[in-house]
Amino acid sequence: MSYMAEQASRATTVAIIRRKVMLELGRQGVTATKVDELTLRLDSGGYMGLNNLVDRCLNAPVRHWTDCVEAHVTTMLESQRLSDPEQLMSLPDDEFYLRLRERVAPLGNLPTLDAFTYSHPLVDVPNSPRRVLNLTFPDLALTVTDQILGNRDLDTAWAFGRQNTGAMKFDVHESMVKDGIVIDVWRGDSIYLASKVADMPTLITSNLGEAPFGVLFTIPNAYEIDSYLPREYDDTARAAMHLLGVAQGLSRNTPNPLSDHVYFWRDGQYCQVTGNAPAELFTDTLRELQRS
Repeated sequence: MSYMAEQASRATTVAIIRRKVMLELGRQGVTATKVDELTLRLDSGGYMGLNNLVDRCLNAPVRHWTDCVEAHVTTMLESQRLSDPEQLMSLPDDEFYLRLRERVAPLGNLPTLDAFTYSHPLVDVPNSPRRVLNLTFPDLALTVTDQILGNRDLDTAWAFGRQNTGAMKFDVHESMVKDGIVIDVWRGDSIYLASKVADMPTLITSNLGEAPFGVLFTIPNAYEIDSYLPREYDDTARAAMHLLGVAQGLSRNTPNPLSDHVYFWRDGQYCQVTGNAPAELFTDTLRELQRS
């Protein structure tokens, strides 16, 4: 299929799914109007994005689309109900901290950084994914704003969020081999699994093994980490290229895409290896490996 035909087919699919969503919203007593191809404005004043739903439908048989739409609409409406700041601020400390998770999320997930000044970029580059805190409910993840954290101790919130994300387990560990380069694949069903890269020392201890020369990794979507432990110059340089292909391929047309870049961590520092970003941390490590 040509690129133009593929785009036309996707536009038709989006229109079908958007229509199904508007019908389901109407069935639940909510009126919606189209803002753009993938955004609806609700009569409550809120908005509903369709990106993840479209990706989910494209990865499911057409006969399941109605079920996907019903689940998405129900979850999003419940999200709006639960995201009332006063209700969340009134949660007891023990319940609030128990529900917190540290999450690495795409910058695009945050409508405006003004409401999330507590958040931090994973890497010091423009458009970096950001470390944020989520409150988790059954089938629901709410990104915490400054307002919701206003009556909590921020250091305690971060500590609980990191601990709770760190306690989550991968469902699958397998190897991806290409041209003799072995990439470790770690994934599962939780949207917080890729966020474990925010606490790399714990991830290394719990899963990756010894990493004297750091960790090269990608986080193409919220459910997966693909990693490589540098040991030798040539293999590490080739691994970076293989990981770029993985990141670009697996971050497209997938629920909860995260990043199509390759990253590197060593001794508490991160850098972005691909794109127009300073990567001295990685290049210095390559020089070290070349000399050894």
